[in-house]
Amino acid sequence: MTVVAYVSGHGFGHSAREVEILRRLPSEIPLVVTSAAPEWFWRQEVRRPFEFVADAFDVGCIQTSSLDVDVPATLAAWQSMDTRNQARLAETAEELRRRGAQVVVTDVGSFPITVAEQIGIPSLCVANFTWADIYADYVDEEPAFAPIVASLNTQYSRATRLLETDLSLPMACFPRRESVGLVARQGTPRRPELLERLGVPAHGKRLALIYAGNWGLPVPWQRLEAFDDWHFVSLAPFDAAARNASHLPQSVLPHPDFVASVDLVISKPGYGSVGECLAAGTPFLYCPRTGFAEYAALDAALSSWPGGLRLPAERFLAADWGAALSRVPPPGSISPLPAPGGAAAAARIADHWRG
Repeated sequence: MTVVAYVSGHGFGHSAREVEILRRLPSEIPLVVTSAAPEWFWRQEVRRPFEFVADAFDVGCIQTSSLDVDVPATLAAWQSMDTRNQARLAETAEELRRRGAQVVVTDVGSFPITVAEQIGIPSLCVANFTWADIYADYVDEEPAFAPIVASLNTQYSRATRLLETDLSLPMACFPRRESVGLVARQGTPRRPELLERLGVPAHGKRLALIYAGNWGLPVPWQRLEAFDDWHFVSLAPFDAAARNASHLPQSVLPHPDFVASVDLVISKPGYGSVGECLAAGTPFLYCPRTGFAEYAALDAALSSWPGGLRLPAERFLAADWGAALSRVPPPGSISPLPAPGGAAAAARIADHWRG
């Protein structure tokens, strides 16, 4: 009687969303998590017993930077993964039977839906977009994606239910769906602790957290010295640090606490980072992303929110941030948005587990 969750390892956004859901499952529900995301992240965040399996069943998209996608490489990677998945369908189905799987949760691969259907158990897809949405944008450049998109939409349509989060694309392929709201990790403001770790130079200044993603951002970091009323914090080392920039390890504070303790987050837009800012009322400075269909939904939410600050990519990447920094709302002036999705999705998973 196990819940088996398959979570995409493409970036941290899928994992950040699922830890907020799966940590809320009642303790009597056995849980297995399969993901290519780092196990340390799951152990740090879930805070309940679970078994972790390091594996991948989707590829997402192959990126050359935090803002760019290699479409031909993505096609080749998907074709290779699809071949591998078809070859292990029976084996994976048998593994679910052996574990006594009662419910499959996927965020956001389609293959786990097929496996669940094979053995006759419910499949719940937690998503604000699907890989069919992402790959549909690549058809003009790579026409071979057209039949892939059609196949993926058919697979997604067989899910028992879509648990649709906020910041979502239409995802019309799902005939059965339920909106659960925003799923986001919610942090605790711990600004005094953060200032103590940063030291005297940061006192009296506004604080900005820079998140460059797994691939980094080609920003001339030394130019941050032009903004002497700000102190910038990064959880990854700077290539060339400015006097008003500091690197702190992730272990200093949980990431949502960082977000809740600063005046601004500067990053490429992704579900996890945007959701945490909305839930904390922390403004977000960003630039457009090409090759990510999800961006349209994220940008729409940020554009209608008082904390969303968008810059053209060339200005963002040149650290031409002066005008945007002058428009950052005062601390505490933006009300945090509710994030009920973690509890709502966990309750629905538990309902299916109970049958």
